[in-house]
Amino acid sequence: MKFGKKLGFLALLMSIVLILGACGKTGLGNSSGNSTKNVTKKSAKDLKLGVSISTTNNPYFVAMKDGIDKYASNKKISIKVADAQDDAARQADDVQNFISQNVDAILINPVDSKAIVTAIRSANNANIPVILMDRGSEGGKVLTTVASDNVAAGKMAADYAVKKLGKKAKAFELSGVPGASATVDRGKGFHSVAK
Repeated sequence: MKFGKKLGFLALLMSIVLILGACGKTGLGNSSGNSTKNVTKKSAKDLKLGVSISTTNNPYFVAMKDGIDKYASNKKISIKVADAQDDAARQADDVQNFISQNVDAILINPVDSKAIVTAIRSANNANIPVILMDRGSEGGKVLTTVASDNVAAGKMAADYAVKKLGKKAKAFELSGVPGASATVDRGKGFHSVAK
């Protein structure tokens, strides 16, 4: 992994730990918006986190998982990592397992931005904060989303193709996982230039 990517993962993880360390259980509230639990402040070493990765068959997400594992180990944060294997139903089950284990927060790299909504709402109802990584969600309350500007990335890819091949070049677009916000956003950015 390149130095810049390592630095990005460390920044992501430091942000997450600082947010959670400062908030403890944030008490996001139940469906009516009222919290039924008291806020408990915890230090990083007392946090128990659930991490749901969309797939570890993609080198990018392997690097994400490795960065999280390393940082958590250094800070003595207890984490449980689940690989959804690009299966939205499996990811929903993984998130439900984290909820039943009463983790302090759940970090999710969604397989599908629409399918993950029910799981996020279940975490919301259990007052467990959710942080999204690399991909967004079409609903539910999340504490924060840490992601690239995928629309800009799609534009950059199309601009590069135009620069190298010219405006009349024919291109084939290979998109990512259908339903993932990163796929949709990169496509929007690419199409805004390529059309």
